[in-house]
This record gives sequence, structure tokens and C-alpha cells, in this order.
Amino acid sequence: MIISPPFLSLSDVPVYDGQCVKDVMPGGIVGSGAYPISQAMSWHGGLHIHAPTNMEPVRAIADGTVVFRRDAGNARYDNEDHSTGCVVIRHVTEIGAQGTTPVAVTYYSITQHLRQLDRDLPAVGRAIHRKDRLGLAGTIHGESDRIHLEIIAGDVDTLKLVGRSTGELATGSNGRSDAVYGQMYVLVPAKSPCYSAQPVGVTAPAAAGDTGNDDLIVGIRYEAGSATLTTYKLNGDIVGTAPQETGAEYNLYTEAITRHGRLSAADQLISSPSGWYELLRFGRNLGIDPLPANASHWRKVVVPGQPGGVWVNLNAANTRKFSDADFPHWAGWKLIDDDVTDDNSRCDSAAINAMLTSPPQPGATTVLTPAQKAADRMRNLCKTDVQEKLAKTICKFPTEWAKDEVRKRWAWTRETANPSMPYPLEDETDFTEMTDFAQKLCFWEDLPAEDKSRLTIKHWHFHPREFIKHFRMCGWLSKAELSIALSAAPPAGRTRAAALRVPMNEMLRKYRAASSRQRTAHFLAQVGHETGWWQFREELGNDRHFRTMYEVITVSEAAADYRSGIAQRFNLVQSGESEQAYAARRPGVVVIKAQGMDNGLASSATGGQAGDGPRFRGRGFLQITGRRNYTSYSTFRGRNFTTDPNPLSLASDDLNACDASGFYWGRERANAEADAGVAPRNVTRVGGVVNRGSANRVPLHGAERQAAFTSIWSRLNDAV
Repeated sequence: MIISPPFLSLSDVPVYDGQCVKDVMPGGIVGSGAYPISQAMSWHGGLHIHAPTNMEPVRAIADGTVVFRRDAGNARYDNEDHSTGCVVIRHVTEIGAQGTTPVAVTYYSITQHLRQLDRDLPAVGRAIHRKDRLGLAGTIHGESDRIHLEIIAGDVDTLKLVGRSTGELATGSNGRSDAVYGQMYVLVPAKSPCYSAQPVGVTAPAAAGDTGNDDLIVGIRYEAGSATLTTYKLNGDIVGTAPQETGAEYNLYTEAITRHGRLSAADQLISSPSGWYELLRFGRNLGIDPLPANASHWRKVVVPGQPGGVWVNLNAANTRKFSDADFPHWAGWKLIDDDVTDDNSRCDSAAINAMLTSPPQPGATTVLTPAQKAADRMRNLCKTDVQEKLAKTICKFPTEWAKDEVRKRWAWTRETANPSMPYPLEDETDFTEMTDFAQKLCFWEDLPAEDKSRLTIKHWHFHPREFIKHFRMCGWLSKAELSIALSAAPPAGRTRAAALRVPMNEMLRKYRAASSRQRTAHFLAQVGHETGWWQFREELGNDRHFRTMYEVITVSEAAADYRSGIAQRFNLVQSGESEQAYAARRPGVVVIKAQGMDNGLASSATGGQAGDGPRFRGRGFLQITGRRNYTSYSTFRGRNFTTDPNPLSLASDDLNACDASGFYWGRERANAEADAGVAPRNVTRVGGVVNRGSANRVPLHGAERQAAFTSIWSRLNDAV
């Protein structure tokens, strides 16, 4: 899922972080369009957001289809102006996969109170893209430069978006594996043993203590090359943060190799560094590569009474694993679906009421009157910490945009005994004036039938700012998003990439190339160029070519290559070098190269065999080459890719072709180069890693790599 805020005014920031999203989406304060309830305890499904400037365009937050648009106008109520322009977009995307089946989700964005629709806004039924202009912010309650933004989903899609449809996250088993992103979490049961130093032997020493009387949550956040481990209570309170593991993200490959190597020779047969990599990366092994069931995931974490940190096994048999994709309650998330007494707009949720009610004072015996309870709720509603909690609620209640439902929905505002409504609309004229105004903003009846059926009139509402911040962590590219990112590729290339998107996305997620759009852009640009936009899974050429490039060449063969021009075409000839000189020099160069690859009879001491040149040609989408690299990858995966016909599977098998590329990307620490920037020199250095095995070497076809990156980056970033 690729998503961005409705305002993109920070021209000097190519990709917004959470603070940037908050900065360009101010508003939503109590009394002025807060979520999910108003001062009168009525449901409010969206957020009133202030535009940065009068002429700042409102933009589509994600790719989608326009399902409703209403030209801008003005409606007055209670002597205040309200702009009536409106755009509703259906967004269809993916957030992960269950096996080979993508987890496809649909949600909707509603942008109300536009004073002007953009002249290029597509018609109903036409596609619209992220960052496209919708129009200009209008007036709400007489205040200019405002919009109402609402994000909603039906039951089926909310279940897929959140992973559940009720209350808090169940912690009796591991969280979802179809979608995994953001921070990883491990539930450590109460009284789990802890150690003053990291156990490294087969048998752990005697424990130095335990983790205390309560279950704890350890959050693992990889970012900017390092790892941060924070311990929480189940209610979200922070226990403490361990010293940062500097370089841990960039060193996942080497650490996985180290931990695998600590096993006995017998245990290594049922293990793999790839399994360890996933354990370190995800807190569990999500893939198919072997990992012992009792593999110990030692990390230094803070527990109560141990602010300096102790070592705990985060893969003990009774631990459970989650990620931000589970919308965990310790991160503040809660689903609210208990307002079931009627279908009006009044909030009668016991869960919301509990969040707004002050705890009883010790020794207090006085029973509060309804008016006092309402005043207490109002005071608490205005508190910052309460607003932060409400922002993480996902609430189910009826839409306010159904014209035929308006009078029924708002009938409760006429009740004289409602303490949250001190000025009821008792007079029919006043009530009719209000409902006539509300109906001017409605659109439900005009939505396509498929959308009304998908949502139903009572559906789930998300806090727009929190929804956008949350799903910017996802990084999974849908078929449509991948196609747009690869707009510079030929149509056939986009088609081939789309067919590979599940194993490709899983690889990008595993090796953390999906953790930032900058990394993703670098990866896709390099792979796109290296493979002719996913056309080639293996290096092109005949057996003679690969033998004489990677194994052995005779003097006569070198001379023939010189005369045919092949040597010149591959930049093998030195400046001013004659045929005779080249033919004399080239065999020795190939021997040295073959030995560096462990190829051929020149490397018999390290397993080399005749035919290794063509046998271990470049394969996969970053085309690992040579017996040494194939052996390294075999060791990493715990599988045999060196014995015929197994080397061929690095090209023929989708998972292997993708994963081998991620393996090389991770082993060579390409994320570190990708993180360094988006300037041409950064693209060159990433290309050097991929094409020449060193960031300090200039890759071939640098201009083409730069063009590919520029195109992909422009479609993934937030710049306009």
C-alpha cells in the first residue's frame, strides 16, 4: 500500500515521516471537527484539517477510482458558510499475501467541503492517482481553508486491514503472517528467565533472575541501519529502552551467519542462516528455510528493576510474535463496535464512555448526576492524552451522508433530557433547517451499488491521520502500484514484474528493502536495468562464452575474441593493446577470475570442476555468479544449489530468483548505500554494489540506471 497525506506542501522533504504527516494535517481539535465524537457526544467519522495555504491543492491520498464527485457550492446554516464540493474515492490495494494469494483490501476516502474542484479531476468511474489534485479547501462553519477527510471500510475489508473485527488483539497465539510490517513485537510471559550476559553455548547457564510478575511486550524497531528494543507493558506503558544495537540492521546477514555457526554440526543440518535471518528480522521464521524449533533469539532488553538491560530469549516456547500489522492494543489500537442500541448519530458506546469517564475518587460516595457526568466527559474529551487514545480507535457506526436517514439519524437532538445537548432543537423549524442543511452534504444514495453493498450503511471509520501514518509502514506494492512505479519500463516488463510481485514483495520485506520508499526505488531501478525489466532471469550467452569468461580460455580463443570484436564489446581490451598482447594476457586474467569464483579445474582445491563457467552463470534478478556465490547461497538457505540440475532453479523458480537477489542485496549491505541518498552519486554507488561488487566501482550503463531510478523515485516519493 502506497499512501500519502492530502496536502504535500513540504517541498524540501521527498518522503514524509510521521511528524511531517502530522505537520501537513493540522486540525481535528475538539469543537472543530475532532474524531470520532463531537462535544455533543455525536459520532464524527472524519477530521477537519487546515490547508497549509489558501491555494494549496487537496490531493488524492492513494490510487483509486472516483465513485462520487459534487461540484463546489455553498450552504449556510446557523449564519455560517459551508463549502459543499465533495470527492469520494474507492482505493483498492494490497498489504501482504497468504501463500501465493495477495491480501487485497478496499477502503474509501471522503473529502468534503471543497470550494473548488480541480479542472483535471477525473469523472466518476475513472482512475485517479496518488498526489493528483482534487481541488481547493473550502469553508466549514465560516472558517476558510478547511476540509473534512474521512477514511472508511466495510466489514470484510476491515477484517483484512486490521486482522480482526473486535476489541483488543488476542495474544494467545502468534499474530498474522499474511501482513507483517512496522515494528516487530514479542510477548514475553511473566517470570521468563533472564541473564546478565548473552548465553552462547548449547546449554544456557543458570538464570540471573526473571522478567517480573507481568507479561511484557518487547518491540524491535529496525531503522537507519540500527535496532532499538523497547519494552512495554500490555497497557502500552513503556518499561524502558535498551541501548541501541548500532549497525544491527545492516549486519543482519553476518549476525545470522554467526548465530547459525554457533550450533553443533548436527544441529546445523536442520538449520539455515536464512532461518536465523528471519528470526532476527521478524522475531520468527516466516519462510520455508530450516530453523531449529528451539533456536534461541537472545536480545538485550529492559525489564522491571533492570534499567540497564538483561538478556532474554525472545524465541522461548511460550513467547508470541506480532507486528504493527496486528494493530496491537499496547500500541493504542482498539476496535469499537458496541453502539448497537440504534442507528442514530449519537454515540452510545460504553467503550467510548469509559475512555471519557474519570475514575472514582478514593472514598467518594456521591453519585454524579447525568449533567455532572456529561461535564466530566467534556473535560476529559478536551485532554490531549484522551484525544490521542481516541485517535487510535476504529469505530463502527452509520454513515452521516445518507440523505434518506438524516431526520432519523438526528432525531435525538430534539430530546430535552439529553445532558450532552444543552440546547436541543425542539422547534420543528430549527430541526428542519438543520436537516435540510445536512442533506445538502449527503451522497450515499448516489454511490455505485457495489460500493453501498461493500460498505453497508453502518461501517468502520478510521482516524485519517493515524490511518495514513500507520499504513505508510506497510511498503507492500500492489499490482497497480508496481505498474505505476515501473512506468518507464516497457509494457511487457511491467507485466512480468506484476506476475512476480508476491515473491518479490516478500523478498523486499525480508531484506528490508521495502522498509523505505528510497530503498525500494534503488532496488527496483537496479534490478529493472540488470534484467531488461524482468525479462532475463539468467545471464545471456552460450557455453563457450561462459567457459571463457568465468573458467578457462586458451590463447587461440582469446585471439579469436579479439578479432571478432567480442573482447572489445565487453571492455576486456586495454587501451592500445594488440591482438597478440591481449591473447597472451587474457588466459591468466581468466584463471585469476575463476579462482576468485572457485570455478573450474583452476579451483579444484575448493571444489571447482570443469564446466563451472556455464554451470554457475549469473542467475536470479541480481544474477549471483560463480561457484563461490552459489555455495554461499546454498549455505545461507540450507539447500543445495550447486549440484546439477539445482543451479538452474535460481532462474526457473520464482521464489529462488527473487530471494537470491535479496540475499545478495543483504549480504553486500546495499541498504546502507541506498539510505545515503537519491543523488546521482548514490545511484552510482548502489549500481557499483550490484554490477561491480563494490560501491567504489562505477557500474556499466550508469546513465540507464540513473534514468530508471529517477522515474521510479518520482512515483514513490511525496514530492510534487
